[in-house]
Amino acid sequence: PLPSTEIDFWKNKYENLNSICVQLNSERIKKVLKFLEQNKSTYTTPFSKLQKEVQIAQKEANENYKYLQTLSELFYNLADTSKELPEVAEQFIPIMHTILLIWNHSQNYNTPARLVVLIRQICNAIIKQCRSTIDGNKIFEAIKNEEASDAHGKLSLALDVCSKFKDAYFEYKGKSKNQWKISTNALFVRLDAFSERCQDIMHLTGAI
Repeated sequence: PLPSTEIDFWKNKYENLNSICVQLNSERIKKVLKFLEQNKSTYTTPFSKLQKEVQIAQKEANENYKYLQTLSELFYNLADTSKELPEVAEQFIPIMHTILLIWNHSQNYNTPARLVVLIRQICNAIIKQCRSTIDGNKIFEAIKNEEASDAHGKLSLALDVCSKFKDAYFEYKGKSKNQWKISTNALFVRLDAFSERCQDIMHLTGAI
């Protein structure tokens, strides 16, 4: 999934929970609850507990969606296939800066688990952009046509973009005062695997 998936997830959750809360606060439900209380029903306590849980979840979803919306345009630019890889790399610092601001100000979207999901999705978007530039068929076609240097240059550019994103992450990890205590492998396992494959093909193009 791409990072826009995370925004869509919280948008849907926010809309669904708001709808549920409207229903729970309706006069019909209030009458049902009053009836249960008057008759000392065993359902009264679990229902009240459920209402509180829904309200807490609604507050979390509303806040998360509000903060993640600040990344919408940046994520759109990151996934825009009309952009060249250097233009894609220009989004990294603004994205990481915004994520750090969210981490510092949000009461809910500031956990390692949330950050891991978001960074992995950003890595997916970067890989997708790189693959559109260094499509496997195009690379081997360039080698066949004795244009290995062109293929080599594109692969080198893709590796540079992957490296720049990791550099941006570590720069802002330092600015977080090391609150981002997350295993690097948990974040970059797919990006690193993609980079290794690019390096393998670079060795092939460099040998020709």
